[in-house]
Amino acid sequence: MRKTIHNALFTRLAIVSIGLPLICGGFAEKASAEHSAVSMSNGAYSTVIQAPVIKPTWSLPVIPINRDQYSEQAVAVAVNGKVFAVDPNYRLVALDASSGRKLWQYGDQLTPILIHSNDLIYGMTQSGSIYAVTASGKKVWTTSLGFTKADHIHRIGSTVYITQSEQTAAVDAASGKLKWKISEEKDLYHGLNKLMETDGVLIRNYDVQGSLTLEQINAYDAKTGKKLWDSFRTSFPLAVKDGIVYSVANTFMIDDDPVNHKVTIAQYDLKTGKSKGDRQYRWTEPENKDGVYRSGGVYGSAFLYGKDLYVFQGETLTSYDFWNYKPDSKPARKWAQNGYDQLIPLLSIHEGRMFYQDFSTSRLTAMKLASGQFIHYDGDNPTVQADVFGKGVYVGQSDGVFHGYDLTSLKPVFTVNTGSRSFGPTLKSGGMIFIQSGNRLLGVKLPASLK
Repeated sequence: MRKTIHNALFTRLAIVSIGLPLICGGFAEKASAEHSAVSMSNGAYSTVIQAPVIKPTWSLPVIPINRDQYSEQAVAVAVNGKVFAVDPNYRLVALDASSGRKLWQYGDQLTPILIHSNDLIYGMTQSGSIYAVTASGKKVWTTSLGFTKADHIHRIGSTVYITQSEQTAAVDAASGKLKWKISEEKDLYHGLNKLMETDGVLIRNYDVQGSLTLEQINAYDAKTGKKLWDSFRTSFPLAVKDGIVYSVANTFMIDDDPVNHKVTIAQYDLKTGKSKGDRQYRWTEPENKDGVYRSGGVYGSAFLYGKDLYVFQGETLTSYDFWNYKPDSKPARKWAQNGYDQLIPLLSIHEGRMFYQDFSTSRLTAMKLASGQFIHYDGDNPTVQADVFGKGVYVGQSDGVFHGYDLTSLKPVFTVNTGSRSFGPTLKSGGMIFIQSGNRLLGVKLPASLK
């Protein structure tokens, strides 16, 4: 599974004073040393990463991505030794992943919305149609939706779902037949990127405007698109089990106690949305003297990993056995979140590590769950893009340099000079990674230790 972060660049200011000898009448007089009125240094990026520099095996021009519209998209997918990408002529091209050799091309006027599922590639055209082609480049079907600004494609079971902000369409994955298309109120809804289908019910999340703009989940009949129910101030489900939906409730400005805190897990009937009560995970903190109430992120978010519910309680991270809930039960484990006020939880666990983004330095940070030790994947420039696959951590920096690190030892393994300050999500297939850097896709053969 890939773990990924995106980060804007940070600007840092350094004020430097330079002293010169005083020259008088052609002779240099000895002057007493002066001290600067203001001086600041930033050592966060003073260390130069030392790793073998390797060159990409191949490079392919690709379309530029408008990150305002396609913030989470890559222009390519990589699977089973092949790479499928959208080239500068807005065509879908297939490459041999190892050599970069072009295998075939398809279509024109395409967009960077691609997924691969069940040996088919699904994508969107600029005119708003969805298409399906085989891994050998054969067209299977195309269906007009009018989604000229589609943002995501999801395949769940036998259905392909396409989203465009407040709109959703369902298409039969095999035939391309449109099942249904719906739209929520445009001026109130902004669609987010998560979908799930279970027991005939499709759940999607949105940001919905009211006195506050907050997350809401809507439930639809997966066969017809008919709305079954919705719940404002409710996050995308942690889980659905035995007909019950479990979601974190947003209680901001409803229950803002400065000392006694809690995370509330709301429970809903999957079919009707009827409340089935809730769960409370409570803790206390010293009263905040600055008068500002903080919530979300490390101040009260939660996510489920297997049977363990992780709750971020400010300076402490706790875990509970989610499926054996008892009111006011104590956490099974606790960890200190060092520098917690600068951490953004990525809600991801990999190889026994909880991942964060360190807001103060922009770097990827992890905590070993076994020991509570924090570790940092330090670069020599701010991080633009970071991805984790297996035993490797892959980081694109603001200076256009890309580093590969060993996840366990933290040691840099290789460096690639890409020549671009812009990075998209890194892809991996077999012993290759594919770096989306600027308007190019770079195929890089991994060192043996990271394959």
